[in-house]
Amino acid sequence: MKLIIRIAILVLSINSLLALPRFALMEEVSCGSCHSYQGGGANRTEYGEEYARESLIMKDIAFPWENEDSEFPLYFGLDTRYQMIAQADKDLRQFPMQFALYGGAEMGSLITHAEVLRISEEFRFSGGLRYEGLPLESWVSLAKALPVLGWRIDDHSIFTRGGNLTLQGLNREGMPYTPFLESPKLMEFGSSPIVGLDLSVMAGTSFIQQNGSADSDLFTALKMSYLYSGDLFSAQIGLAYLDESKLINASVATWGISSYGIVWLGEWAQMNGWIQSDITNMATFQQLSYRLFQGLDIVGRYEFFDPNIDLTTGAIQRTSLGLEFFPVRGMEVKLSYRNSSLELPDASPDPESQILSQIHFYL
Repeated sequence: MKLIIRIAILVLSINSLLALPRFALMEEVSCGSCHSYQGGGANRTEYGEEYARESLIMKDIAFPWENEDSEFPLYFGLDTRYQMIAQADKDLRQFPMQFALYGGAEMGSLITHAEVLRISEEFRFSGGLRYEGLPLESWVSLAKALPVLGWRIDDHSIFTRGGNLTLQGLNREGMPYTPFLESPKLMEFGSSPIVGLDLSVMAGTSFIQQNGSADSDLFTALKMSYLYSGDLFSAQIGLAYLDESKLINASVATWGISSYGIVWLGEWAQMNGWIQSDITNMATFQQLSYRLFQGLDIVGRYEFFDPNIDLTTGAIQRTSLGLEFFPVRGMEVKLSYRNSSLELPDASPDPESQILSQIHFYL
């Protein structure tokens, strides 16, 4: 049984691989086309604002300070999320997930951004500078930010992006890519030598083993992605590899396909040396979404995390189904139901189902 599961995962990772959010795949562009940060996030660029108006939200609204005739290169904004969790026999939990202020500028081929984020009573700073005017559609950036190896989904409760921040049975339940990490200083060089192909290499200070690592320790990473665009569908495949301080290494395979409002996405991530020096852990997810109409998407997801990669016991899996509603530009409402199960020989009863709601404001 173990061998069959391993072969199935290997076949999936070879035949279908990606690295972009579902909106980017639907529009057949990169995350950096809509956001100041090349991997997605931070301010929305002019293209991103236009996409939100025309293809994402139900109703466009004009902010008082906006002037369509203005060519002022500076921007500012805020991004805040408020979460509520309902669970049987427990009081409703509600809390602000994050509050961020950002700013930057677009000046031709030069793009800069900075962000101050408050999460769990702590402040985090990130930002960077990117120049896109190099030959062969190449660019270079200097930043203080987490490297993007796979799907940059904004939900940090997904196992590939952090997992269960409140543990439900295992010592670790998800990969360490969360806002709680102090962002490393990194340099990245990328190029698109042919249409659809993106290659990049990056190096920076250690960030996964932040406690006890020497200041001189570095991480290096490579990633590639290829986007195919056809009349009936678009598809993207991607691979990435990271090595930090010769103690930790991670491999990521991502995939996706989009056609007529339906988007199938997935990610497989494996990390060696994070939990213990001789332990390999794995996280994966599959996501299927459908745009019911402009402004409302239905999203279903399956997730799996194994802290010791035996794929049969000691793992946690989760399914969820929900709606994402975009009534006006600058507002998003999420509502989802999720259910988890533990694969432990002596486990207590499985964690109870949860209903999650989230309100997201951004400018």
